[in-house]
Amino acid sequence: MFYLLAAALSSLALAISAVSLAIKRSRSSGENFSEARFSGGFEPGIRARPVRRVNSLAEAAVILGARSLMLFDRQGFVVEAYNVSEEYEAETAAIMAELINMLKRLGLPASTVTFNDPRSFVIELEKVSDMELYGLVVGGGAALKDAGYARGVLQRYLESIVERRW
Repeated sequence: MFYLLAAALSSLALAISAVSLAIKRSRSSGENFSEARFSGGFEPGIRARPVRRVNSLAEAAVILGARSLMLFDRQGFVVEAYNVSEEYEAETAAIMAELINMLKRLGLPASTVTFNDPRSFVIELEKVSDMELYGLVVGGGAALKDAGYARGVLQRYLESIVERRW
């Protein structure tokens, strides 16, 4: 049992460092990502009005005040990513999926996995057909702390994708 726990903790450390590396490299890659500026008293994470439809992952990032977002499945395949280096997004998704699978095998809850910073987490989304999807949210603003709200925003985005394809 001790070996399983040690393996789980080392994999968790590896996953956290991979996410940090992917975010740092996406920032330093020379691409200029514009940061969202909010006016009129609206702050990210504060629900002034309910989110009805989200048309893009970039829009979801603005609503949440997140620096980076990534949707991936339980096998570690990237569905879509925003502001994550293309070079490392597949590796990051594979590591996150392995972390979630390991937590589930150990019988630990994996619906929300929070990292050192409470503004960075992995959340489980509702199934789309037979795919179990997850969202990696890397926060930017101090207001992004509500994983339930982030789950709702990403779920609305998935619903808009499904609506467009049917």
